[in-house]
Amino acid sequence: MKKLLCILLAAILTVSLFGVALADDKPVEILFWTTRASGSQATVVNHEVDTFNETIGKEKGIHVTHEAQAGYPEIWAAFSTASGDVSPDVVALGNTYIPYALDEDALVDVSGMEGAEELKANLMSWVHEIAGNTDGQLHSFPYIRSTPVLYYNKDLADEVGVTIPEQLTIDQLVEFGEKVMQKDENGVTTRYGFELLQDFGYYNAAWIYQLGSEYLASEGGSPALEDGTMLKVLSDWRKWVDDGWCRPFDGQKDSGALSEFTAGRLASYIASCSKMAGVVKAAKEAGITLGVAMFPTYDVNNHVAEIGGANVAIVKTGKDDAKIAAAWEFVKYLMSDDAQYFNAINTGYCPCTLSVAENEAMKQFWAENPVYAVPFNQLMAAGRAQELPPLARAQDFTKACEVVAGKVIQSRESTPEQGVEELKLEESYIDWAE
Repeated sequence: MKKLLCILLAAILTVSLFGVALADDKPVEILFWTTRASGSQATVVNHEVDTFNETIGKEKGIHVTHEAQAGYPEIWAAFSTASGDVSPDVVALGNTYIPYALDEDALVDVSGMEGAEELKANLMSWVHEIAGNTDGQLHSFPYIRSTPVLYYNKDLADEVGVTIPEQLTIDQLVEFGEKVMQKDENGVTTRYGFELLQDFGYYNAAWIYQLGSEYLASEGGSPALEDGTMLKVLSDWRKWVDDGWCRPFDGQKDSGALSEFTAGRLASYIASCSKMAGVVKAAKEAGITLGVAMFPTYDVNNHVAEIGGANVAIVKTGKDDAKIAAAWEFVKYLMSDDAQYFNAINTGYCPCTLSVAENEAMKQFWAENPVYAVPFNQLMAAGRAQELPPLARAQDFTKACEVVAGKVIQSRESTPEQGVEELKLEESYIDWAE
C-alpha cells in the first residue's frame, strides 16, 4: 500500500508540474518569440529549439515552437497586444523594452524556482543591476546581448598608412576617415571613410557617457541637453557628414552599410557585434581583409560601450503553472554553456555567463578567431547595460532623439542647435513618473 501511495503521489506531482496534457501523452507546447528570422540568427535559434526538443524536451514532455517577429519595436508591439494561444510563453524582448513589460506585470519572477540561485550566480554582475533583477528578483536573462564595434577595411587602412588599434579614439577615427575618403573632380565623395547607423541609444548615448555626462538620469530627464554634451555629439557627427568623409545613415539596419563596405565605397562603419558572422563572411567573399576595433571613445580613461540586444523572459500573463514550469526548463537550457557557446561562435553575440567565458572551447575559438573576442573584451572592460537607468519611458526619449538625428544628419534640414532645442521640448512632454 505504501508503495502504491508513493507511485500515486509521484504521478500527481508530475501532472502538477507539467500539466494534464502529459496524461494523454501530449507534450506541453511552448511558443518562443524572437527577432531571429534569417541568416545565422535563424540557424542558431533553430539549433537551440531542435536540440532542446530532442533532448530535455523529449525527456520531460515539452515541445518548443519558434516564431520570429520583425525587430525589437515590432516584437514589443505584438507582445503587448497578444493574448490567448497567440501569446508567447517565452519571449526575447529588446533590453530597453523589459521595463515596459515589468510595468504591466507580464513577466515571471523565477527567483524561487529550482536552479534559479545557481543560474543567477553564473550571470555577470551587470545583469543583477537591471530592472526586474534587483532585490532578489530574477525576471529576465541575457539571451542575445551585444556591444557595438567598428568594422573596417584593413587593406585601405594599410594603404593610407593608418594603424587602427583595438581601442581607438574619436581622433583616430577622424584621421582614418579623412585620409581614406575619396572625391571625384566635382567634389562628390566616391568613397566614404565611415558611417554611423541610426541607433541613438546604442551609439550616441555611449559618447555622452564618455564625455562625463548622462544620456538619462535615474530620476528621468537628460542632463546632456543642458550641459552641452548632446550638442557636441550632434555637432561632431554633423561636421563629419558636412566634411564629406562620413556617410549619412540609411537607417538603423546595417544592410546598406555592408553593401557599400563590400563594394569598396565605405571604409568603416559601426554596428552591433551580433552582425559579426555575416560581416566576416561578406568581407571574405569580397576579398577584403576585415579589421574589428572597439567602439571609438572620446576619452581612453572613460571608455563606455552600451550592452544592447535582448533578454529572454517567461511570460506570466494568462499562463498556468504547467506552462511556466516547462518554459523554465527551456530558459535554463538557453543559459547553458552549450547554448551560449553555439550562439557566440555562429553570430558574434557576447556570452554573458561566467562559466562559458572560461570554457576551453570558447577560449580556443577566440584565439583562432580574434575578431570575435573584441566585443567580449569590450563588454568586460567598458560595458554598460543599455537599459540603465531602468526608466519605462526611456524608449520614448530615444525615439525623439532618432527623429532629431534624421533632421540633423540625414536630411540636414535642422542644425545641431535646433535639434537640441527640439529635444528639450520633446523631453518636457515625457512624464518620467509613469
